[in-house]
Amino acid sequence: MCLKKEQIIKINNSCRNDWQLDVKYFLMYKEKILIKRIDLDEQNFLEFSLRYSTENKVQIHISKFFHKPNEEVAITSGLGKTAILDDTIVKRRNINKLTEYTKKLTNDKLLEINKNTEVNKSNGMILQSEDF
Repeated sequence: MCLKKEQIIKINNSCRNDWQLDVKYFLMYKEKILIKRIDLDEQNFLEFSLRYSTENKVQIHISKFFHKPNEEVAITSGLGKTAILDDTIVKRRNINKLTEYTKKLTNDKLLEINKNTEVNKSNGMILQSEDF
């Protein structure tokens, strides 16, 4: 599956509140998800990804990243947080439905979701995130 520059622009133009298509994720996994970053301070930020769960429900995943000054790559650890935004099971994953969600997912709303969502529990195989 290929994604043309015009399609990326169209999706990004449909998004609101600084959401955008995660092109790197699409190139790796052939799945369209939306991402947004909120800086907490000069070295820490939250990354939100809007996607479909394995049950085809709209969900948001939150990871906290640490970025050292003058380093190329930010790091994260653990499983992060996951919250279901809509319990409706869809038959077909549709990027347009995700872009519609971006209208109501402002920074304040995202920080509220983060505050009210517990970190994902570890099964022992992957490190559990510290609370953030």
